[in-house]
Amino acid sequence: MINKRKESYRIKESNKESNKLTQRWQNELLFSDSQISLAMLATLVGLFSALVISAFRLLIDLPFDLSFLGAAHSEDFESISPEIRAILLLIGGVILIAVFSALKPSDRQTGVGHVLLRMEKHQGELPFTNLAVQFWGTITALISGFSVGREGPAVHIGAGTASQFGQWFNMPHHRLRVLVGCGVASAISASFNTPIAGVIFAMEVVLVEYSIKSFIPVILASVTGAIVSRTFFGNAPAFIVPQLDMGSLLEIPYVLLVGIVTGVLAATFILSMRRLKVLKEKPLWMTWGALMLMTIAISFFFPEVLGVGYDSVNLWLQGSGLLFIAVILIFTKLFLASWATATGFPGGLIGPSLFIGASAGYVMGLMSQTFMPEYPVSPGFYAMLGMGAMMAAVLNAPLAALMTLLELTANPNIILPGMLAIVVANLTVTEVFKLPSIFHVQTKLQMGINPVRHMLTNTWIGKVMRREFIVTDEVIHPSSARLFLEQKHNWVFLPDAETMVPLVDLANYMNQNPDIEEINLLDIPADRQSFRYINMQANLHEALELMDQHHVEWLAVVPTNRPDQISGMISRTMIEKYYQYSPTL
Repeated sequence: MINKRKESYRIKESNKESNKLTQRWQNELLFSDSQISLAMLATLVGLFSALVISAFRLLIDLPFDLSFLGAAHSEDFESISPEIRAILLLIGGVILIAVFSALKPSDRQTGVGHVLLRMEKHQGELPFTNLAVQFWGTITALISGFSVGREGPAVHIGAGTASQFGQWFNMPHHRLRVLVGCGVASAISASFNTPIAGVIFAMEVVLVEYSIKSFIPVILASVTGAIVSRTFFGNAPAFIVPQLDMGSLLEIPYVLLVGIVTGVLAATFILSMRRLKVLKEKPLWMTWGALMLMTIAISFFFPEVLGVGYDSVNLWLQGSGLLFIAVILIFTKLFLASWATATGFPGGLIGPSLFIGASAGYVMGLMSQTFMPEYPVSPGFYAMLGMGAMMAAVLNAPLAALMTLLELTANPNIILPGMLAIVVANLTVTEVFKLPSIFHVQTKLQMGINPVRHMLTNTWIGKVMRREFIVTDEVIHPSSARLFLEQKHNWVFLPDAETMVPLVDLANYMNQNPDIEEINLLDIPADRQSFRYINMQANLHEALELMDQHHVEWLAVVPTNRPDQISGMISRTMIEKYYQYSPTL
């Protein structure tokens, strides 16, 4: 019997050591600032996000690949009869209206704007319901032929997949935000086969920062996304781009004009979306029903407006297509896409902005050939410049747009004219029309970054918290009090009362009452302070917000899975000292 007890004791001790080792590895992987552990997590996130995006793209293509609809591919709506197109739009519209009407308003929020809001207000915690709604809603919309894009939804899906991964492991919020950026980079990379543009978009639009600690994991996730995408879809980019180049430096004035025109179109897109936002207060059956009927009516005459429309973009890049049709498509696409964006329709606006920019650039190239034959230009070249300029101006993401141009063309000669067109288009929107990016108009988020807040948001609470502290019950024995005083800490914490007592006051009380047999820490004269609990996942900005909300100066940090166990303490003074002496400010 004794031997069995000893063996049982050894097993328990062994299990304790094993649990400690497992917990130590989990803390190192999830909570530490190790770049190696973050790189491992980023690679996994990039893999999962790219797999989900690949499934998303394959499901959109599936009905067309099986020849159910009589089209060669998912953008070949021109080959489908007008009646079938109308039936598709009708069925898809009715399904979306019925499903979304049954959802809570908070569950209907989708797209890049939703991702930015969750990053700003909820530290990157994206709900699974919205992710599922975005996934299936966009698939339904694109198969039906609605005039929306797939890249914005891909951003949400990639970010949501990464966020779910981080929430599953109870990641601290400063790391969860980086993982969301990794999911976005992987999604863009998997959608366009442009890994550099994926990195820049994630840093420029979602994370809004350029730091080494974020760059490395985001790069790894983007590369992983590109590898997965090429496994499923091959090495071809999203567009068929011929060798495009500026024929002469004499074309620079026309490049600048392309930037101005696309900037005006981008501002029109943003303003149209802003004006149409009043429709969001109306019932879905009315706003989406009218959008459905309008799309059906336009599709009878201009089926090129349906779907993402990248088949038309490829024609323009090749220098093919009628001038009249391209002009009409600019304004029909702008109208339908701004309506869909304003009313929260489950589709993206990045694809339509590329479509509008390409058509505008192509039109300008053709007009130059018609009215100035002695001034030879390539319409396809200007279509590509229009794409980059429109993307940059609508999203306020000039560097991401430039990298997209470079990767899509694989031609460094595009950089000079691309930079000129992009800068002029951006300045037209921001300085002439005084407009922010369409995402900031959509979500009413403020532009600009508070550097202190940004640094606090990206700093884990564990970096500052103090782990040396005393936790005890309200009633203690004098011998325990003397033991506390020997440890030379400043405070004694009473978890049940959410109160802390200065040790100096306890020492004074014991000096005045040397013969006392029991001490109630809530009754002795002391300058007590209240505190509240905060989850170990939090960052320093969340800690300050909680202190302001409850008017306290201290917080007790508790693990997610053990809310009854205090892991550390943090004060407002400790946070203020951290950011006052931070080298990053």
